[in-house]
Amino acid sequence: MPQQDYTAKLLDMEHLIVEDVKHTSDTITLRLRMQRRLSPCPHCQTLTDKVHDYRLQRVKDSPIQGIHLIWLYEKRRYRCPCCDKRFYEKNYLLPKWHRITNRLVAQCLHMLKYKQSCKDIATLLGVSPSSVNRWLQFASSHKPNRLPTVLSIDEFRGNTEFGKFQCILTSPTEKRILDVLPTRYSANICEYLRSFSNRKQVQYFIMDMNKEYLRIAKALLPNAKIIIDRFHVMRYCTWALENVRKRIQKMLLPQQRKYFKRSRKLLLCHMNKLSDENKAAVELMLTYSPDLREAYLLKEKFYEFMAANNSIEAANRLRAFRLHAAVADIQEFAPCLTMLRNWEPYILNAFDCSYSNGFTEGVNNSIKVLKRIAYGYRNFQNFRRRILLYYNA
Repeated sequence: MPQQDYTAKLLDMEHLIVEDVKHTSDTITLRLRMQRRLSPCPHCQTLTDKVHDYRLQRVKDSPIQGIHLIWLYEKRRYRCPCCDKRFYEKNYLLPKWHRITNRLVAQCLHMLKYKQSCKDIATLLGVSPSSVNRWLQFASSHKPNRLPTVLSIDEFRGNTEFGKFQCILTSPTEKRILDVLPTRYSANICEYLRSFSNRKQVQYFIMDMNKEYLRIAKALLPNAKIIIDRFHVMRYCTWALENVRKRIQKMLLPQQRKYFKRSRKLLLCHMNKLSDENKAAVELMLTYSPDLREAYLLKEKFYEFMAANNSIEAANRLRAFRLHAAVADIQEFAPCLTMLRNWEPYILNAFDCSYSNGFTEGVNNSIKVLKRIAYGYRNFQNFRRRILLYYNA
């Protein structure tokens, strides 16, 4: 096989005849035309190869080794001998009325799966950012047909035209986003969930401490066990310990204050994970205040509760933590105790299964990166398509 045939096959351009090639620093320009062949008339289906005329068309193709590729395409028009209709030849790389090849659009959609801005993608492909946003409409963004057996819900700050916050539904077991809703309002979420016929098949509903989500789950997901994510439970305790540290820290000398601030992670770490040197440092900090010592012991009790293997063991350890907290009587732990009192049944459910909002929180973090790269999305549909394309494609 001749060398030019191998090159044409490599570039998927075997049906094209290249007549001239011009190079510049950032562009390769090919003057080409298609091989002449019998083509069916779109009106009467008669096969013909009679040429009516040629028209020169400028076409953008996928870059080669980072260099933009331009066609000067001598587009052929045939004439039908039966009905005298004129029609253009068909080129599988170039859809009708287009001046950009379909593989360039496909490459753009592939690049949109990664953390790149539309402007950067447009620069690499030699097109405009508005073209990239327009091609984003081709990305699949259909509503799912069924709800998963494990459903997770959360909100994130999107700042679209519908408001500051949007709602995200995910399937943690399948590691995919179910859908992104324009608002976090309960009316919109209820309307969305009611459209599914298999709501009774949802077995687990994972959420943070949001009363509206709880009400929705009880109303629309009757067979789902409601689970409060452990991370959101744990941080109430760490917030309480941090607030005690900050209160004690304000009463110290400047040098001691800096030491306390820089050593905050030692206080939050599990005691059994500290080295002997770090244990001595923690002991030194705890001598400054009885409240800080009691708060640290409460934190350790709370960590023991969170390390329980099942809900029965967790309930017993939670009872011990509450007794210790009642005796210590530290005001910073009051919100933590209130949270435990209000959400105890759903917190204990988390100890009987391995599901959490970890995947959803990770998705939210990546969404923030996508939004930051793009300097925000005002158009919710574009934002939703980009999120779904990034995670589910």
